[in-house]
Amino acid sequence: MSSGPGACRRAAGPPSAAGWRCTIPTGVWPWPWPAPSIGSAGGASEDREAVLSAMSRTALAGASAVLVLGALAWIVGPGASVPGQAVARPNVVLVIGCTLRRDQLSPYGGLSAASPFLQQLAQQGARFAHAVDAAPWTRAASTAIVTGHHPIEVGMIEPLPTPSRRRLSAEVTTLAERLSAAGYETIGLTANPNLNRVFGFAQGFDAYYEAQGLWGEQDDVLKIPATELAQRALELVDARQRRDDPLYLRMVTIDPHEPVEVPRRRSRAMAPDGVPPRVADYRVEVRRWDNGLRVLWEGLQRRGFSRDDTLLVVINDHGEGLSWPPEHGGGHGHHLLPSVLDMPWVVVGPGVAVDHLIDGIASQIDVHPTILGLVGIEGYTGPGHDLSGPIRGAAHTGLDRAYADTWFGRMSRAAIYTEHRLCVHDFEDLAEQLGIERILPRTACFDRRIDPAGREPLAQPDEELIAELEAWRGQMWRAFERWPHHERLEAGVSEDALLDALGYTE
Repeated sequence: MSSGPGACRRAAGPPSAAGWRCTIPTGVWPWPWPAPSIGSAGGASEDREAVLSAMSRTALAGASAVLVLGALAWIVGPGASVPGQAVARPNVVLVIGCTLRRDQLSPYGGLSAASPFLQQLAQQGARFAHAVDAAPWTRAASTAIVTGHHPIEVGMIEPLPTPSRRRLSAEVTTLAERLSAAGYETIGLTANPNLNRVFGFAQGFDAYYEAQGLWGEQDDVLKIPATELAQRALELVDARQRRDDPLYLRMVTIDPHEPVEVPRRRSRAMAPDGVPPRVADYRVEVRRWDNGLRVLWEGLQRRGFSRDDTLLVVINDHGEGLSWPPEHGGGHGHHLLPSVLDMPWVVVGPGVAVDHLIDGIASQIDVHPTILGLVGIEGYTGPGHDLSGPIRGAAHTGLDRAYADTWFGRMSRAAIYTEHRLCVHDFEDLAEQLGIERILPRTACFDRRIDPAGREPLAQPDEELIAELEAWRGQMWRAFERWPHHERLEAGVSEDALLDALGYTE
C-alpha cells in the first residue's frame, strides 16, 4: 500500500538538518484505507496464493502452536527470567543497522569496546543465536523485514544485468501499515537512500525522514550518523499528534557502510587483537552506531518510554565481508556467507525474557510476524514464523533451516542454512562467463559446528541440501513470475548520486 500524505521532508534549514526534508502532519491523521493481504487484486491473488499456500499454512500452524504453548506454560531456557506481564499494545521501536556484521558486535563475541550499549540491552532482554538475513544488500533485505516475504516473492529482485530500480509495490502490506491499521502512530527514518520514499519504503508511516540531496563531491561523502538520526527521531516523537496512541518508530542507520574514514588513533584502539586496519576502522564506525542507539533509547526514556511499555528490537539488514576472511569479499551484495548473512537480533521490553539466548534457526522474514505476535496483531499469512514464544522464554525457535538468495550485480546465487550445515550454489557461473578465477567452488557446503565462519568448504557438497535449495529457488522463481505487481522506476538525480556513493550502481 502507498503511504499517506503525512510524509516528512526537509529541503533546507540549519546545517544540522542538511540533507533532509520534512512536512509534519497536523491534527489526527485519518488513515482510511484497509490493510489487504498480498496479491489482493482479483485473479492475481489466486495465482499468488497457489504459490504461497503451503508456506502460509506452515506459518499459521507454527503461530498457532506458539499460542497454545503460551496458554499453557513457557518452556524457559536455562538462566532466563521473565519480567512483568506483557502489555496489550506496547510501543515498538525497530532499529535496523545497515552493514552490521554480527561477529563484530559485543553480545555476539565481538570486541567489548565496539558496542557496549548493545551489550547492556542484550543482558536486559533476549537475543537470537542463529538468525539469518534473507539477502546481502539493503533494498532486498529490507523487503524481507518489512513484508515478511523473501524479496523474490514480491518482485524485489532484478534478474537483468542492470542496477536494480525495483520499487516495493503498493499492493504489499508492510509492517508499518499493519501497525497503523491497529491504531499505532508511525514514524520512520532512514539514512540509507535504498529505503527512500521513491522505492516504496515509506508505506504506512505518518511521518518519514529520508536521505536527500547530494552527499558531497566525489570522495567528500557525507553520511548521516546514527547520533544525528536519533536526534531527528526524538524531534519527531516530540511532534507527535496522537500521544494517547501507541508508537511505532523505525530507524535505519548506516554508520559502518562504506565509505569509512576514521582517525588513525581511534582505529588503533580498536585493534588490540591485531586485526587488519579495515576491520579496526569498521569497529570504530560500529561504536559510533552504538552511541546513536544509546542516544535514541535514553532519549526515549527521558520522554517516558521504558522497558515496561516499549519493545526495542535491534537487527541488521546485512553484514559486511571486510575481506576478512579474504574469500568472503570486501563488501556485500554478492556473497551469502556468515560475515554478510549472520543477523543480530536483540529484543528488550515487556514480557521479554531477561539475559536469554535463543537457540535454533531464525530468518529475517520472521521479524515481521514476530513483532505482530508480540503486540497481539493477527492477519499475517506469509512464510515467516511468529517467534514471540522464544522471545518470552522458550529455549528454541523450533526451526531448523533458513534460505537466502541474491541477484545483485548479475549474481544468481542462493544459500540454505541449517543448524549444522551451510550450502551455497551459483545458479549462473559468472566466474566462467567473465573468465576470472574462483575463490570458492560453484557449489560449496560448510560444517557450521566446526567452521561457523564458513571458511573451509567440505570435500563433497551435501547433495540432499543442494537438491532442497534448488527446489526452493525454483519455487521462488515461479512466485516471481506470477507476481502481478512488478514496479520499476528511474531514480532521480539525488537518489542516483546517493546510491552511487554507496556502490549500488555497479
